[in-house]
Amino acid sequence: MDDLLTIPRPALRSRRPELLPAVLVAVPLAVVFVLVALAVRPPDTVDLTVVNDQEWRAEVSVRPSDEQAWTGVGSVDRNGSVEFLTFPDQGGEWVVRFSYAGLSEEITVSRQSMVDDGWSISVPEELARQLREAGVPPTAG
Repeated sequence: MDDLLTIPRPALRSRRPELLPAVLVAVPLAVVFVLVALAVRPPDTVDLTVVNDQEWRAEVSVRPSDEQAWTGVGSVDRNGSVEFLTFPDQGGEWVVRFSYAGLSEEITVSRQSMVDDGWSISVPEELARQLREAGVPPTAG
């Protein structure tokens, strides 16, 4: 006789994943992703055109009137213009600094004025006057 004892086991049925726990995890995750997507939005941007009718290249920087940190826009060649695409909106009042050869001129302009002018701003004659008086030769070509 055999000393091996065999205990009958009930037949195993295959278990499928429970739907309820998966839904309880997926729905809150989807809500979190939607809320994050709505909360994180890129800053408002504008297409800013700078026109330079002067004989000197101009470096352009801007800042909101209530802050001290400048954002460099770029440079505009003499007698030229440049459109800076998707430039960060500086808020209700902008301070724009035009500079060349260590001299600069700042102007304050409202956002509404910028909108009315089609987001275009010109290098002021005052910068050219400063450069002439300082004896700075016009930018070459």
